[in-house]
Amino acid sequence: MKGLTWVVWRQHRAMVWTVLALTAAAAACFGYWFHDQWAFQHDHGIAGCDVMLPTCQGVPTSEWEAVPHHVTVKFENAYRETLVNAGQALRCLPLLVAAFIGAPLFARDFENGAYRVAITQSISPRRWLAAKLAHAVTLTLLATTVLTALYGWWWHSTWRDFGTLVWDTPVPMLTAGPAAVAVAVLAAVLGATIGLLVRRTVPAMAISLAVCGGLMYRARELDFLHRLLPLSSNRAALGSDSDVSRYSRADNWWYETSSGEKLDLSTCVGVDSEFTRCLNRHDVVAVLTEYHPPSAYWSIQWIVAGICLTVAAALVAGCLWWVGRRTA
Repeated sequence: MKGLTWVVWRQHRAMVWTVLALTAAAAACFGYWFHDQWAFQHDHGIAGCDVMLPTCQGVPTSEWEAVPHHVTVKFENAYRETLVNAGQALRCLPLLVAAFIGAPLFARDFENGAYRVAITQSISPRRWLAAKLAHAVTLTLLATTVLTALYGWWWHSTWRDFGTLVWDTPVPMLTAGPAAVAVAVLAAVLGATIGLLVRRTVPAMAISLAVCGGLMYRARELDFLHRLLPLSSNRAALGSDSDVSRYSRADNWWYETSSGEKLDLSTCVGVDSEFTRCLNRHDVVAVLTEYHPPSAYWSIQWIVAGICLTVAAALVAGCLWWVGRRTA
């Protein structure tokens, strides 16, 4: 297997060096942008700490003094778009992986007949497939882990300082955590599967790009991800403030009666005495908020990563079964 791995590496060494060079260039850009932003924050006393942490530089996050408005405006104008645009660019990574790493992996060998040479050298078709898949997945893991780790460090150390950014959007949900790495691995395996079936390089690349692009387009709507976790709830007596964190994702609001019945907020509308009489008539005693706290970010990350890796493993098993039958 060691000799086969070396042969696979030599066969794809141009792609390996290209991917490593592009990864290094992107990592250098992320590092430069993050350092420039951090220097501005340090000079102007902007916290630069993740809201998921209880303290920021040793001080409880709730106790930080407000930064002057003109400084926050300058900060947003100078750095917010850079952070968001870098994340949007990183969202395209699975498309590139599927089209340029996954799709040609087997399609090129079938197209030029190189697979026949491989499987006639005392190498079983399944062993040949496993070695090539391991090569593609390892390369994908290396590149995406480096980039998502750097971008995740950048995002999580500063996103709360941009008042308009939230944690439950595709950036950073699919760019700054284990879910991003798992999505890229799935894209590589999916592209390889399509190449194994199509056996033509250019059509396989086009189909892989279209399929992954469609899936990523659908993934921009992340509401379904929040259904993977149960909602937390908070009850606030009428007239009192809710304890729900500012950065939480509130999904539902209800009136709650003394018997525990939930009523839609549209049950009582109006102003002043009319509104109060409606609440009394329905015996409303509290407002119930159902929400996901910011800490749900990491739970959702690992759930999505687990789903993607499970699907990728199923595709690998399917490829092993298929190649054993079709290349005999």
